[in-house]
Amino acid sequence: MKIIYSGLKYSNYNPDLGLSFEHINFYEFLKLLPNIEVIYFPYDDILKIGKNGWNKKLLSIIKEEKPDIFFAFMFTDEFDKNILEEIKKYTKSIAWFSDDHWRFDNYSKYYAQYFSLVITTYSKAVEKYNKIGAKNVIRSQWAANIETYKPILRKEEQFEVSFVGTWSRPRQKIISQLQKAGINVIAYGSGWPAGKVSQQKMMEIFSNSKINLALNPASGYFNVNSLGRLFLKRSINKIIPSFNFINNFKCWISRGISQIKARHFEIPACGGFLITSMADDLGSYYKIGEEIVVYKNIDDLISKIKYYLKNENERIKIAAAGYEKTLKNHAYNERLDKIFKEILK
Repeated sequence: MKIIYSGLKYSNYNPDLGLSFEHINFYEFLKLLPNIEVIYFPYDDILKIGKNGWNKKLLSIIKEEKPDIFFAFMFTDEFDKNILEEIKKYTKSIAWFSDDHWRFDNYSKYYAQYFSLVITTYSKAVEKYNKIGAKNVIRSQWAANIETYKPILRKEEQFEVSFVGTWSRPRQKIISQLQKAGINVIAYGSGWPAGKVSQQKMMEIFSNSKINLALNPASGYFNVNSLGRLFLKRSINKIIPSFNFINNFKCWISRGISQIKARHFEIPACGGFLITSMADDLGSYYKIGEEIVVYKNIDDLISKIKYYLKNENERIKIAAAGYEKTLKNHAYNERLDKIFKEILK
């Protein structure tokens, strides 16, 4: 099978930020699959040849290569909709939308009709697509690239409670409250005192922490980033005015929905014990209390951290169950296999 894949190579088009999530977890993974040829056509080339030139080149390559599938991990307005319509004459096209929890009304719904198949991770999005006449949508979910995320045990390096992720004010509040409660927690990532860590180091932290935290608190409505989305939007690598105020408001209201992240699968894939807050439909993927642990509020989080630090056997049992579930049901090969079968049937 031949696939042409498009997505960001570098986070937010910025090489200084490193390779993007989608490059590591989708493009790099697709390359490893047997009997699949992947042709890479990254968005980043738009900065060199312009949006119009990039779209025309994409169509030309699709006509020449005749792929079985064109797979796009959606970001902003990289695509010319007329080109997308033309692409469907030559191949099956897939769009993966990553933030339909809050981007459906001012982004996803405007592109759905131009693809053969739309992928969403939000439990309520299929119904929303159907209401606008889009029947070409299936629900999938984040997963773990098990070729990358795997246990790396280091007996000489143990962590008590760890968090890996970019600093934010709501996350800082949680970490500070844990530290005030006497919990030895270290946060890694951009903006934290411990700083960013490599992919390898991150997997070592997941594998060797007694407790891993996946912190995904709502960003809040009345901060600069959230309020800015009422009037601004990202266009490729720039921020531009947006006058779609009604739909922007709908998206702003939806910012409070807690969504499943890839981290929920990556930590268990490394054999790590995970404590997180409840996210949209998370219980459909893991047995709460048996494969991962969920906290309700900060007091509950403090209580559960202290409990599982003391009860090692129970902690190890839950981590092992989460690891087995992830390998069996939550690897990207399982997710993508279903998607490819659906579009090629």
